[in-house]
Amino acid sequence: MRKGITIFFILSILMFIPNFTDASDEITIDCLGGAILVEYKTSNVIYQQNADTKWPPASLTKIMTAIIALEEGNLNDDVVFSVNAVKQEKSNLGLNEGVRVPLYKLIEAMLVKSGNDAAVAIAEHIDGTEEKFAERMNKKAKNLGMFNTNFTNASGLPDDDQYSTARDLANLAIYAMRQNEFSRIVCQRELEFINEDATENRTLYSTNKLLGHHPLVDGIKTGFTNKAHHCLAASAAFRDYRLISVVLGTKRKQMLLDETEELLDYGFELHDPLYPLYRDYQLESPIADENDNSD
Repeated sequence: MRKGITIFFILSILMFIPNFTDASDEITIDCLGGAILVEYKTSNVIYQQNADTKWPPASLTKIMTAIIALEEGNLNDDVVFSVNAVKQEKSNLGLNEGVRVPLYKLIEAMLVKSGNDAAVAIAEHIDGTEEKFAERMNKKAKNLGMFNTNFTNASGLPDDDQYSTARDLANLAIYAMRQNEFSRIVCQRELEFINEDATENRTLYSTNKLLGHHPLVDGIKTGFTNKAHHCLAASAAFRDYRLISVVLGTKRKQMLLDETEELLDYGFELHDPLYPLYRDYQLESPIADENDNSD
């Protein structure tokens, strides 16, 4: 009798557990430049789609700029904004020529706000010119095994000779997220930043709108140009299992967010069939304006 009650109880529970068999079905990511999903600890590829297609990295370039600055710069140095830095196209911090900002604060602002002027100012501070800094970026890229990548600038603004791939950018993202200071910066949804005349603070908001929307996303960087379209490298962790995704070249920002969420959820469900029970009960905040093309 007791055995029969136990079996009935188990069957009753199973009736309310959803069917997770779809997790093993192949998915298709709607993007032009390639996509990849990688397990963080092992670098094992879970999913790839045109992952070796060369594509403009847009502001995902700033991941490399930040890593070099964090590893090779003096974080207490004041960075002086040059004429060349302040004339960079948007998005930017809007600082004036001659303004001084501590290197560490500038790295934060570059990653959160995606300031092109900040990226150029950092490059000029470390190597004198952006061109020399790009040589340093390419050397670092080769050391990381990014053999289908070439950098010509520190910001990711359009250049026919600047390109990367979803696979290379995933390798870069894994390396970057293993740096404590980097990972601490890119998980921030907003940042207090002193303005150019030092009279008041202003708040910079992250361009990564999955932060606070997807319950597990904790980084790392967005990108947008008219040529590259919308791009995103994302990091998310479910318990002790972390995934890195890269999606390059969606035509709309909302599509980029949706495709990244689908890719991450696909990977987590493969790892743990009970994952959707967690995912479905998390509260989500609305995603920002679709017409906002800040990268």
